[in-house]
Amino acid sequence: MSGTSNVSYALRTLRKSPGFTAAVVVSLALGIGANAAIFSVVNGLLFHPAGVSHPEELIAPRVTYKKLNLDKIGMSSTDFADVRDSRQVFSKAALLDIDAFNYTGGDSPQRLAGALVTSQWFEVFGVSPLLGRGFHAEDDSPGANKVAVLSFETWHSLFGADPGILGRTLELNTTPYRVIGVMPADFRWPSQAAIWVPIGLPPQEYGPTNRFNESYFAVARLAPGISPARAAGFMQVLSNRVLDQVPYARASQWSMVIEPLTEYAAGNLKRPTFILLGAVGLVLLIACSNIAGLMLVRGTSRARELAIRTALGANRADLIKNALVETFLLSLGGTVLGFGAAFGILRILLSLAHAQLSSNISIHIDGYVLAFTVLAGVLSALLFGLAPAWHISRLGEHYDQLKEGGRSESEGHHRQALRSTLVAAQIALALVLLVGAGLLLKTLANLHNVNAGFDPKNVMTTSVALPAQRYSDEPKQISFLNAVQERLSQSPGVLSAAIGSTVPFAGDDPTASFGIEGRILPPGDPGFHGSIRAVSPDYFKTLRISLLQGRTFTDGDRKDAQPVAIIDDNLARRYWPNENPIGKRLKHNSQDPWATIVGIVGHVKQSSLAADSGRGAYYFSIYQQPVTDSFLIARGNLASAQLSEIIRNAVRAIDPGQAIFDLKTMDERIALSLGPQRFAVRLLAAFAAVGLFLAIVGLYAVISYSVTLRTREIGIRSALGAERANILLLIIQQ
Repeated sequence: MSGTSNVSYALRTLRKSPGFTAAVVVSLALGIGANAAIFSVVNGLLFHPAGVSHPEELIAPRVTYKKLNLDKIGMSSTDFADVRDSRQVFSKAALLDIDAFNYTGGDSPQRLAGALVTSQWFEVFGVSPLLGRGFHAEDDSPGANKVAVLSFETWHSLFGADPGILGRTLELNTTPYRVIGVMPADFRWPSQAAIWVPIGLPPQEYGPTNRFNESYFAVARLAPGISPARAAGFMQVLSNRVLDQVPYARASQWSMVIEPLTEYAAGNLKRPTFILLGAVGLVLLIACSNIAGLMLVRGTSRARELAIRTALGANRADLIKNALVETFLLSLGGTVLGFGAAFGILRILLSLAHAQLSSNISIHIDGYVLAFTVLAGVLSALLFGLAPAWHISRLGEHYDQLKEGGRSESEGHHRQALRSTLVAAQIALALVLLVGAGLLLKTLANLHNVNAGFDPKNVMTTSVALPAQRYSDEPKQISFLNAVQERLSQSPGVLSAAIGSTVPFAGDDPTASFGIEGRILPPGDPGFHGSIRAVSPDYFKTLRISLLQGRTFTDGDRKDAQPVAIIDDNLARRYWPNENPIGKRLKHNSQDPWATIVGIVGHVKQSSLAADSGRGAYYFSIYQQPVTDSFLIARGNLASAQLSEIIRNAVRAIDPGQAIFDLKTMDERIALSLGPQRFAVRLLAAFAAVGLFLAIVGLYAVISYSVTLRTREIGIRSALGAERANILLLIIQQ
């Protein structure tokens, strides 16, 4: 039989069994569609992120302090200069600092997430603006004219996609910036950026004095012919030069390392994504086992037809060929339908991700996902098609055992065993998924019971950044913060209000070295290290952080008073293990006066309930260590929406031109930190349900067919007096 005849015959045969055909195609579409959707996430995170040319060439230079337990943190401008000037290894490099801008050109002040970058930022990623141009070297010079490039979303949301946006002047932090470009929709590096402006660092900023001030993020593109391993080796060479010259670097076990940019961007999404990819792989295996079982059942039911074809001259190769053609036709239908289903499944995934995760990475179905889908379809066809094809080819050899009178007898043990094995495999795989989902759910439930070190209930937080142009000195900054806090505290329904340089689960954990009075360190010793905070007196009361010893800050702890500090119990145990820290003195840097420790508070988890660095923290009074970027915190007995409005009104009353952003309850911040786990649990549970459903369908099909084959046997047993319960037990035991 020719290839065309095989296809025509297979199509006619499948049309005669619409129920079987639909069951196979839908089962396969579910498995392939789920795999394609999850692979599109993996592809967008790790392999081919949107808006980037040749992402495999991009690396993120990072810094590690092994002795200080700081792994892969940002870079200093000095480190970046070393990378930038190593053109034989890195063809291009760029530096990033995160800032925010008050935009006052609309109906009300808005906060725009800003990215301050060096001139080659867009070139490193290999992307060109949709409109206008990127930055030139002269744009990145100190004192240059202020220019800006907008994100696609900002261009649409604030300016209605105005094609005449180029050349328009925007007022950001009361400073005029001229728009010179608009980026494509899929360029989101960094992911939250609404606007890019030149960083404009002076040349001395790249000098050796800033070596250990890691406050920037860097990205570089490997030069042609340079592998990541070779680049990592070169970074060690650069590190060794510093280690040979600087005792502090040796004592702190400092080094420069690299990390693939895609892995850095994926962050804590990488592990749950691969878990889900494994889960949907099991779903596809269940679907293939289910389909193989259905095809075995169908093949056995066609035994007379196959025997007749054998009697008419068809050989085993003809039967196998015809069975494989049917298999690949079914696979083609399942693949096409699965690729279409992937769009819907991905849409559901992204809606869940946006609700549960803070990532803004662009995920879409592209040619790579299509190729993966086709490959999954081919492999699936081989998985569910080979064994049934071989089985069907053997049926034609046993026509004498398959004549009409023999159909009521029990079928061959090897065929029954094969079908039973497939059903058992389906159930086992489905149980693996269910157990995995259950374990993740238990872990998530346990995390909700973890003590974070504070009470997150009924607490609203928002970030505020004071523009240097309007708040150029400390008295102005303190006056604004004082006035807002006082207004919040006096608002009906607000129990207490406070200010902090950061809050738990806000996405940052500033750390710094400090000195302890009377402790003489060897030359180059990295010294003492901890998380650093500046907070108002009511910070601990508002967040309900336990005071273990001493006192908290008071309104008297001002700039003209004796400097004071508070430490947490982790810091106390680490650096004062056998003594009382109260009354001891520390200082943040050599220029600061000594601050007396007046209190010890409980340790607060800063970014994760699941894993905590255990690093201790030390606190200064915000009136003695003012900051321009801070968080407003309000605890009340009101609904979240009411607390939000109270905070907005308080800021508006003090400064109508001041924007606030990142307005979230503490519960929302903690929920975001658990987003990857919750996301994985929900999807794994959904895939486990699909797998279990497919396994149940397969089990039903096999049992139903087995009962049909044994109708005569069951009738005889009934005639001989067998009880219905015994017959049912016989079927169940099988």
